[in-house]
Amino acid sequence: MSMSQSPMIAVPLKRTDEVDWVTPLKRYIALSYQDDPEKYSEETGTIHRLRQDMRGAGNDITGRDVLYRYFGQLEILDLRFPVDEAHIKIGFMWYDAFTQRPTSQFSLAFEKASTIFNIASVLSAIATSQTRTNEPEGVKKAFHYYQAAAGIYTYINENFLHAPSIDLSRDTVKMLVALMLAQAQEVFWEKTLAEKKKPLLISKLAAQVAWGYQTTLEAMADGVSKQVFEKNWQTLCQ
Repeated sequence: MSMSQSPMIAVPLKRTDEVDWVTPLKRYIALSYQDDPEKYSEETGTIHRLRQDMRGAGNDITGRDVLYRYFGQLEILDLRFPVDEAHIKIGFMWYDAFTQRPTSQFSLAFEKASTIFNIASVLSAIATSQTRTNEPEGVKKAFHYYQAAAGIYTYINENFLHAPSIDLSRDTVKMLVALMLAQAQEVFWEKTLAEKKKPLLISKLAAQVAWGYQTTLEAMADGVSKQVFEKNWQTLCQ
């Protein structure tokens, strides 16, 4: 008998407005290093281009890679240049993934957290788009990408305090971790079911999945009542 695939949840991406990296970087190089900023045209052009590409990142491996590349550039930049209100002043405008509310900050940490949030969202979408019915490879990928998404959301909560928007707040991110792990567990449970493993193991795993979704529902309740999360997320988890 073939099982039909249960629906899963992918997290929406944050949108962001265009940013000019080139002008503020060159200005800073000219003022602080008394160096000719034109010598750095290639480097400043690269980060600018990567951010342009990142804005249009799709829900696939290519999108994930574009986001990772941009984040890597931000990490390198962070070691060498002070991007803040007092030095290299760039207003990063991002829209909340759930409420669409805009938040603008001059902080590189905000830019990094938002980029990472989108990496996790893309991973959740890649996992959700897998065909899992009679597709061992799809099952493996779905499990892997839900786990990876959970890991990245966890990283946000461990590394970025003082969230300026609801989607990056501790409670929201904790809920997203719980949701990704519950979905990963469900995928694993489906696998044991398809492989006709021992009933005891299957029921043990089923109980774990149920517990995972229960945890998610509790974490989600407040956000659903405030109309931050879609009601159908709650329905699906139930």
